[in-house]
Amino acid sequence: MNKFLFALLLTIVSLIAFPAHAQEEAEEETLAAIPAILKEAKLVNKAKPNLKAKIYFVYQSRSTCGICVSEAPTLVKEYKKMKRKGCEMVMLNIDATPEKAAEWAKRSKMEFPVISPAVSMSCGMPWEYAGRPLLPCMVAMTPDGQKLGEAGGPDVSEFVKDWKKLLNKLRKEEAKERAAARKAEKKNKKKKKADDEGDAEEE
Repeated sequence: MNKFLFALLLTIVSLIAFPAHAQEEAEEETLAAIPAILKEAKLVNKAKPNLKAKIYFVYQSRSTCGICVSEAPTLVKEYKKMKRKGCEMVMLNIDATPEKAAEWAKRSKMEFPVISPAVSMSCGMPWEYAGRPLLPCMVAMTPDGQKLGEAGGPDVSEFVKDWKKLLNKLRKEEAKERAAARKAEKKNKKKKKADDEGDAEEE
């Protein structure tokens, strides 16, 4: 195979393989930037986003969606509980105008951040089921982009009620990681001590 054909083959392979990889990296980067996005995003209400939340419930909705409207009271109720425990809810509103979004937020007494126009977070939402757009749609995730769960349509109101379970599960996982880190540190110290004693004996 001559050099030209070899180079052409490499180019074709890279065009096929790397775009998907690049897209995955871009999504991870966007996920990790949620607190930064909240800090800069324009809100239609007077909410103060928690930029240090343990879990973010990112929610796409609009006031002309019947299911969205019927589920709003549940979200408002659960948010009052979760916000004191380290969780944050964010609505990416896709109403026709920010004014309509603001009117709905005020009417429904939404205390969580409502962003309108919605910003792109590329947060792995199940935007479509069976090829059709789905509203409402919610994804629970950590600030660094770890997806904890998702729901769409009429399942959103039940999904958001599980915030305690998700939070407890996350805390248990973090406790396990801390315990593993302590164990590894202890093992390393023990090994270092044994190595130091061995060096001293050789001297």
